[in-house]
Amino acid sequence: MAELQFSKIETDKLLPVVRQCYGFRNTMQMRLLKYSENLTYQIWDEITAEKYVLRVFRSGYHQEDEMEGELLWIHQINQDTDIKTADVLPGEKGSFVCSIQVEGQELHCALFQFIQGDTLRGIYGCRRQKYMKKLGEITAKLHNQVIAWPQAKTLKRFTWDIDDLVGADSRWGDFSLMKGLPEEYMDWYRQAVEIIRSRLERFGRSSDRYGLIHDDISINNVLLKGEELYLLDFDDCGFGWFLYDIPTMLLEYFDEHMSEALSAVLKGYETYRPLSQEELAELPTFILLKKIVRIGWIATRNDNDTVKQVHSDYYEKTAMLAKEYCEKYGEKNT
Repeated sequence: MAELQFSKIETDKLLPVVRQCYGFRNTMQMRLLKYSENLTYQIWDEITAEKYVLRVFRSGYHQEDEMEGELLWIHQINQDTDIKTADVLPGEKGSFVCSIQVEGQELHCALFQFIQGDTLRGIYGCRRQKYMKKLGEITAKLHNQVIAWPQAKTLKRFTWDIDDLVGADSRWGDFSLMKGLPEEYMDWYRQAVEIIRSRLERFGRSSDRYGLIHDDISINNVLLKGEELYLLDFDDCGFGWFLYDIPTMLLEYFDEHMSEALSAVLKGYETYRPLSQEELAELPTFILLKKIVRIGWIATRNDNDTVKQVHSDYYEKTAMLAKEYCEKYGEKNT
């Protein structure tokens, strides 16, 4: 997928049309919170001090029915489960997605409940490990909700199959386009991807392994409010392997720190959704796959707040992980 250019929008141009779309009567203020895949703004009522979060969808990433699908799932999660997430609020016309015109450009936006809290990124050590266990519990409950909800199978969302993840036309970007890395690293990435492709074909897509997933349960997308965790940002949700939701929580970890974090996540996850031995054996596949997918994401985004948080040693450590994976699961050992 080619890089999608997405520019910041001045709040004084955006706010009037947003007020009209959502029927705000009082004087409102707005500020940019985050510039990443989408534009995220905080809006607040000057009279009541009530706060909201507005997402302006990146043009070209989703069709409108896919946007509605994501927001319908969030609303359903709040109805069906005790998972904490920011509920989505409908516009004046009753739809979760509002279509607006800003300087002749058609944009789509969604309004969410504002949650005051801190992301897990700012929490370290044993305290974060405790919340990683909770995050495993939340993820299992999320997957159980999908399996039990009939509409999950027909929701309009894209897929996260192997070609969508690491193919030449991959949705987040082709990892082979990453510039400035040693060729040795790229060779290990490529070899690992071929092994991963083969293993996932054998692993299969039965309904207990494959369905609607969040896809981006990162420490940036989980807020801590008191002792409650809130799962946010379902923008990348789609149909994929349930196990693929676990590695996103581990993107910041390598070596023994990853083992500790994974152990905490699995302890929570298996409390609500036990995994088979075959599934547990495939976790290294999904962990490495997610780390390589992230490289493709970085390679195709040059003006993104989140990219700036990636440590330079991420590429070397991922290459070493890929080398170990190839040595263990390569042709002679499969």
